[in-house]
Amino acid sequence: MVTTDRRGFLAGLSASALGLGGGCVSAPASESNSHPVSEPVTEWPSFRGDRYNTGFARDVSPTSANPSIEWTYDADGPFWGSPIVADGSVFVGSADGTLYAMDAATGDERWTVETDHRIEGTPAYDDGTVYVGSYDMRVYAVDAASGEERWSRDLGGLIRASPTVVDGTVLIGVGCHNLACARFAEAVDATENGWIYALDAATGETDWRYAVGNEVVSTPAADDETVYVGASDDALYALDIESGDVDWTYEADDMIWSSPTLAFGTIYFGDWSGIVHAVDAASGDERWTADPFARYISGSVAVDEEGVYVGDTPYNTLDDPSTHYGELFKFDRRTGDELWSFETDALEVGSSPVVTDDRIYFGTHGQTEREGLGVYGLTTDGDEEWFIEVGGRGVGSSPALVDGILYFSGTNGRMYAVE
Repeated sequence: MVTTDRRGFLAGLSASALGLGGGCVSAPASESNSHPVSEPVTEWPSFRGDRYNTGFARDVSPTSANPSIEWTYDADGPFWGSPIVADGSVFVGSADGTLYAMDAATGDERWTVETDHRIEGTPAYDDGTVYVGSYDMRVYAVDAASGEERWSRDLGGLIRASPTVVDGTVLIGVGCHNLACARFAEAVDATENGWIYALDAATGETDWRYAVGNEVVSTPAADDETVYVGASDDALYALDIESGDVDWTYEADDMIWSSPTLAFGTIYFGDWSGIVHAVDAASGDERWTADPFARYISGSVAVDEEGVYVGDTPYNTLDDPSTHYGELFKFDRRTGDELWSFETDALEVGSSPVVTDDRIYFGTHGQTEREGLGVYGLTTDGDEEWFIEVGGRGVGSSPALVDGILYFSGTNGRMYAVE
């Protein structure tokens, strides 16, 4: 847990460096709105488990208190993208440029599909088809049973974002030229522009395209009428799902890599200045902000009935001789008040958490290989239940929880199923 001294130091540093403050700034969300995940979760077909990006595995059995590794699968390169689980298979993309399909029960390989560059986004499954983007600037639609390509589209920019599929439409952000992918963008002469695309899921043809002033690595959240997505131009966009017209925009304090979560009539997300935002989904008005005194937030939030959960990368400066470690926070979803924080042994928590009725799962990683990196299982009260160490640079991707099995992928190039 965070100490009072550390809080004081970081509060002063955050105020002087960013000029920002946390806390409730407007009336809490209407309680007439409900959580969009109302039925028990039986599959995990997209990055955050559903079209709303909630990361909430309602009524899913947790892993055991002393989990065992049921199977592993070794790829030819590190995993930064997250696995999805659907139709009895696990689908995950690797930095080796391959989309892998494995049997969810045994880990046996079902098929692989090669692209021409890295895959760092997460696939999405819908109606027998798997959709995924690659650094080769293409989106692929692949038959989930056979791995046969149904179509692919060159969209003109590196694709690090993950798709969301809604009613026959593939929604995906395009463009990546930040420090994490600039050298790859230069190598393939990718544009420095960014777009939000809506593609016909059956053909790949463009339904509409909206240009933003920068890259889009955030994964869209969508209801039946509106698409919500963040961009590195510091804006959160609400677009009409049929036309791509702008309903409203919300200006954050820095880049938005975090994928927005839609629940209780509110959009929740973090930004690169380390602020967590809650925004009215209908109007774009700010409901509250919370400041965990982070250096930045790159992962996405999870939202259950009571809380908003998110990890951070803390400040480590020459002015402070102490080493500060990444934390997972729980905020009250109505007010933004901090309910608890859990300190890890890692310098970064970029993994987006998965929360079930009484457990939370998330990974930790770092810029270099070191000990103490892996995946945590916590209670929703913030108490550690277990930790599994992973080699390489740890786990920057997000877990998927289905029927008591936690699936996660590591930067060591290994896919895990833990029960």
